[in-house]
Amino acid sequence: MIFLHEIPHHDARALLESGAPVYLGFNPIEFHGPHLPLACDRLIGDGLLRLFTERMAARFPQWPVLVARSIDVGVEPTSGFGSAKPGYRDVRRVVRESCRALMELGAKRIVLHTFHGSGLHNLALESGVRLVREEGGQALAPFHVVLNEMMDLDAERYAPAFAHIEDPDERAAMIAGLHMDFHAGFFETSLAMRFAADAVHARHVELAPCPRFERDGALAFLSSLTDALGHRKAAAEMSFAADARGWYALRPFPGYTGRPHHARAESGAFFAEKIVERYEEAAALVFERDQDPPPAVMEWLAPMTGWGSLEATRVDVRHITHDFG
Repeated sequence: MIFLHEIPHHDARALLESGAPVYLGFNPIEFHGPHLPLACDRLIGDGLLRLFTERMAARFPQWPVLVARSIDVGVEPTSGFGSAKPGYRDVRRVVRESCRALMELGAKRIVLHTFHGSGLHNLALESGVRLVREEGGQALAPFHVVLNEMMDLDAERYAPAFAHIEDPDERAAMIAGLHMDFHAGFFETSLAMRFAADAVHARHVELAPCPRFERDGALAFLSSLTDALGHRKAAAEMSFAADARGWYALRPFPGYTGRPHHARAESGAFFAEKIVERYEEAAALVFERDQDPPPAVMEWLAPMTGWGSLEATRVDVRHITHDFG
């Protein structure tokens, strides 16, 4: 792994002549409950990147692994003390300028990676993908694969990650609810334990399960209307958003979903392998077959929010539980 921004300029340009992709990360500083660090997305993203680039090096041995400096920026971070909240337009501008600068340096292929699931955040990354492709390069944002899968998740595919849950009813409930375990819960805490165990507070085992939350009525209605008009993909995305948006209405707001007290590093390792398998498949389609990269989800979200002007996910810090118990 060669850190492109930390070697002599002459050497960086020479390495880019190989056509090797540059891995460029964007992750927020955001609250992940009392048990995980503010830079959790970057720590997990960097761990996944190590596994992903190992696979890529084996598949494309002619290319050096070139990593650009990761940028701590993300749209719609979860509210909490310490969360940095740049707007969609600002992040989009940073993404596009970062891609432009790499192409000016000589990059022909760029992989924009993240572990932040905000729809607007990933639309900002998609803007970078499109810029690179418009300029004749190849690009993909591999986390789009994860988000597309979440829209219609076959949770049984991940059942082995829950094998240690002794109560069969609880295990079944956790598997069925995996699509709503999207922030600092069992899924993300397990991944953090896999890649950054020292950054996970030991008291995560004391956290109560996240309370049940209701669907957002307005988005649920819009989903039904969109489905009736024949726009199946957008309707499914709106239905998912309706489920997820209800989490922000919880008071007090816990800052995590699911059941993080059951998290295990072994479960995180299982999730990680499944994710990087999909990453490699997507990269192969783009770099070997010159096919289109995985599409972004929720394209409708940018105009619906006035390109980030409406902040429906923000929670006043007075309503947030920042500690255990």
